[in-house]
Amino acid sequence: MTAAVPSESPPSSPTPVRRWAGRLLRLLLAILPLWWLSTKVAWGDVWLSARRVGFASMSASFVAAFASYLFGCIRWRIMMRAYGAREVPSVLTMLRHNLIGGYFNVLPSGVAGDAVRGHRVQQYLPSLATSYTVIFVERITGLLGLCVIAGAAILLSNELHADTVALTLELGLLGAFGLSLVVLFLPYVLLKRPALRDRWLMKVPVVGELLAKIPPARSLRGPLLATLLSVLTQGVVILSVALLLRPLAPSVSFVTCARIVPAVILFTYVPLTPGGLGQREAAFVYLFGLVGVSASIATATSLLFFGIGMALAGLGGLTLLLERTFSIEDRVEKAT
Repeated sequence: MTAAVPSESPPSSPTPVRRWAGRLLRLLLAILPLWWLSTKVAWGDVWLSARRVGFASMSASFVAAFASYLFGCIRWRIMMRAYGAREVPSVLTMLRHNLIGGYFNVLPSGVAGDAVRGHRVQQYLPSLATSYTVIFVERITGLLGLCVIAGAAILLSNELHADTVALTLELGLLGAFGLSLVVLFLPYVLLKRPALRDRWLMKVPVVGELLAKIPPARSLRGPLLATLLSVLTQGVVILSVALLLRPLAPSVSFVTCARIVPAVILFTYVPLTPGGLGQREAAFVYLFGLVGVSASIATATSLLFFGIGMALAGLGGLTLLLERTFSIEDRVEKAT
C-alpha cells in the first residue's frame, strides 16, 4: 500500500482583518491630502479665484487639453505603423477611440482607459498583445516627452532649486527619464545581443521578465517620432494649466509652469484618490506656493484643470453613447 501524497493546499486568501486593514489604509491615504489641503485654503477664496478665470481662459484651456488628445491620436497611429499595422484608422476614428479611452480613464485613472484603447484597435494589429505593447510603448514615449520639457524648464529657470521636495521630484523626473530610455531601447539591444536576456535581464527581480517580453518595433523611427510628438502632446497640457493660471497670477511664466506641472504629474502618477482629487491639489498648492502663488489660486487652478479633464471624459462618454446608438464600428480585415 503506497502512502498518499498530500495535495497542495490552495493559496491562502487575505483574512477579513487584513482586508479591512488594507481598506482603512487606502482610506487614510485618500483623506490625508484632502485634510492637508483644508488646513491651507479658505474655500470661499477658492470660489472667488475660480470665477476670476473667465470664460475665455476656460475655453482656451479646454481647447489646449483637447489638442493633447488630438496630437495623441497622431502619436498612436505612428506607433501602430511601427508595430506592423497593415492599415491604421483615420485621425478622426482614432480620436473617437482616444476620447472613449479617456472616459474609462477616470476610474481607475490610466489603467482602464489604456486597456479599452488597446482592445478597440486590436483588429489593425497582428495580435491583442501587440496592441497592448503599442499602448505601453506609447506611454513610455509620453513620459519621455514630459521629462524633456521638465529638463528644459529646469535649465531655463532659476526657481525651486532650494526646496527639498521640488528637488526630490526633479530627481524623480530624471530617474523616470533614464528608466524610460532603458525601456524604449532595451528591445533593440536584446535583438543585437540576445545573450544579455538570460545573463542579465532575467536576473532582475519583478520587472526583468516583463521587460524581456517587450518586442522591438520594426524600426526605431516610429518610437523616436512618437517621442518628439510627445513633447508637443505634453506641452499643450502644460499650456492648458498656464492659460488657467494666467488671469490669476500673471507673473508666473510658461517656463515656470513647465517646471512645476511635470512634477505634479509625477506626484499623481499613482493616484491615491479618485482621479487624483485632493492629491493633485496638494501638489499644486505646495509647488506653486514656492513661486508666490497663493493657496486659494493654486487650488482653484487645479480644480478647474480637473474640471476640464472631467469635461473631456464626459465628451468621451457622449461619444460612446453615440457610437452605440448609431452602431458605429471600425471595419477592417484582420492584420497578418
